[in-house]
Amino acid sequence: MKAATGWVPRRFVIEDGARRAGIAQVLLKPLPLGLTLAYAPRGPLVDPVDVPDAIAALAAALAAGETGRCTGLLCDPEVPPSADLQAALARSGVRPAGIFVQPRRTLLIDLRLEPEALLAGMRKKTRQYIHKAEREGVITEDTRDVDRFLAVLGKVAARDRFAVHDRGYFERLLAAFGDDAHLTMSRVGDEDDGALLTVRIGDRAWELYGGWSGAHAESRPFYLLKWRSLMVMKQRGVVRYDMWGLSDREGDELAGIENFKLGFGGEIATWIGAFDRPVVAPLYPLWRLAGRRRLAAAAR
Repeated sequence: MKAATGWVPRRFVIEDGARRAGIAQVLLKPLPLGLTLAYAPRGPLVDPVDVPDAIAALAAALAAGETGRCTGLLCDPEVPPSADLQAALARSGVRPAGIFVQPRRTLLIDLRLEPEALLAGMRKKTRQYIHKAEREGVITEDTRDVDRFLAVLGKVAARDRFAVHDRGYFERLLAAFGDDAHLTMSRVGDEDDGALLTVRIGDRAWELYGGWSGAHAESRPFYLLKWRSLMVMKQRGVVRYDMWGLSDREGDELAGIENFKLGFGGEIATWIGAFDRPVVAPLYPLWRLAGRRRLAAAAR
């Protein structure tokens, strides 16, 4: 998917002697003057104790490889924060990036639970609204119609003031993931009022884009849309369903969206956040001044 927007993927196996410690995918973004940005989304995938050494090994491999003049490496490993790990990262020359690309906090739903147990773990109001939407005839359906999806997403974006990728981006995303991209719409009568795009990789699923237009509030359509998405992913063998992001700080401007998501139960996960380190040391100041912010904008 990212290759279509200029990123070049590189995959690494990280070894500790004879032991295979983990893996990482690094995305490289060519820049003017032969410079390169490097980003390891949600990586490296290693045990928390191995993160500092794994980042150092990736930086060394990038410096020695045929990747152009690589300024710095940004990583946001999916490991929980700890004082010991942060101290070990600092000792190895890795420092907080001061930016984020992926959500630092998110909500994870365990789909190994039976539907009745999932419903029981929700807030009472969330259960009530799911059943209300069912009673009032809210329809949910799968589609590959990007125009329908964008029509709803555009209304959400106008209300909540965020930018939306163009049609070609979503066409490429659906083509890249194939049947593992699940685009669902909700509607009341003939009017679409909710849209949700979820992707599955193995036994995990992530909500990437979606929202409620604001229409038919009395029918609570987006509650049913979320529930049906959970059930479809469960049927497809998903174990962990990621609602893809909570507020970075409790109580900020996204608190309303967070409160809606938390109504579905699950477990809040907090990751350590984004860190970076030099690859080619003399070029690192360029990375700190401009490169990492450009990467954060481009990688979303």
